[in-house]
Amino acid sequence: MRLPTLSKPIALPFIAWVVLCFPLSLHAQRLTIPESSTTVTTASTSSSTQSTSQPQGQVLKTYPDGTKRIVPLSSLNFRDDGNSFGGAPTLSLLPPAPSTDSTPYKKISIAPIGDASSPATIPGPIPSSADTAAQIPMANSIDPMGGSNPAGSAPVDPLSGSAPSSANPLQTVSGRPAPLSDAATTADLGTYDDFFMNASIGGSIQGQLTARRVYNGHNMQAYPCGPLSAENFTFEPGFRFDVEFGYNIYDWLGVSLQSGVIYNAIDQYNITTNQTTTVSGINYGPGSYQLPADGELIQVPIQIDGILRWPGATAFKPFIGGGIGAIWQQLDVNNYTLGSNNIQANYCRSAFQFGFNGQVGANYTVTPGVDFYGVFKLLGAFTPRIGNYDFENSYNFALEVGIQSRF
Repeated sequence: MRLPTLSKPIALPFIAWVVLCFPLSLHAQRLTIPESSTTVTTASTSSSTQSTSQPQGQVLKTYPDGTKRIVPLSSLNFRDDGNSFGGAPTLSLLPPAPSTDSTPYKKISIAPIGDASSPATIPGPIPSSADTAAQIPMANSIDPMGGSNPAGSAPVDPLSGSAPSSANPLQTVSGRPAPLSDAATTADLGTYDDFFMNASIGGSIQGQLTARRVYNGHNMQAYPCGPLSAENFTFEPGFRFDVEFGYNIYDWLGVSLQSGVIYNAIDQYNITTNQTTTVSGINYGPGSYQLPADGELIQVPIQIDGILRWPGATAFKPFIGGGIGAIWQQLDVNNYTLGSNNIQANYCRSAFQFGFNGQVGANYTVTPGVDFYGVFKLLGAFTPRIGNYDFENSYNFALEVGIQSRF
């Protein structure tokens, strides 16, 4: 069959269209040969290896018994009270291990999380000095494990959209700050917000007891009365022993109940006469006489005290205190000597009086919860009445050393 001959005007556009479309058709129909399965697997394996070899943050847990654990940062949500290793651990942030083994290795004892068995010793990289100042931001939401809502710095919460403004210390799952302070520079004084008990002993000096009035068989009569115009007792240095039980409301404030025994022997019985007196055939004219005597004054205070201490975590704590309460006093006069005569007095009377006390001293912590202390004490009673005598104010001074236990 004979094809019709195209005219020249029609042939030229047709030829141009064929020339343009032929390369495009070749490109569209070009075959693409897929890479071999070996190549794809190798690339995938290389990618996985690269992903798993990336360094991850780790935390060093150090327990009171010396056990150390290296755990990933993501495991901190696990509750770890450290009961099998002496208590809660301190936490230190470890830098990621380098890809090349250039960090020196040390032998450390570690145990898997949640395993109470004996720790094993394996080589592990740890820095020469753990960074105890490292902080890890925590979420600002309530801890789902039962902890508190920390108020520290953290990334923006994707749910609430809020972010705290300041950094907070590393939190345990209980919500309490982890102990990241250096134990070498921290003074452990023991508790100052619980009970305490004191025991002390020392010397005492009793002031002179001067009679203001005397009972003459009918009423209390002021001096001069009868042949005597004045009577008083002086005392030798004695001793004082105290016990005290109290409660520390704060480290600087405590309250207590105090009691003890104070003993002072009588030194002299002093009298002043306003007329001549005859004793055993000997006349003693008007005047003053200092008569050696045998006897004692015993005092037992039972008082409530308040104590103010120097605040702060210091081993040396000065304090002052005072209180009020009752004083039981007993005055015994067995005999006294007048000239060559030994006169039997056989005087023994006792009574309760209202009294007060003051003290000043200082504690020094020798071990957590145990203090040694020294204290100066004053015990007073206003116009005590003991038997036939109504005395002027009584004062007793004591200097004591003691030990305090806080628990």
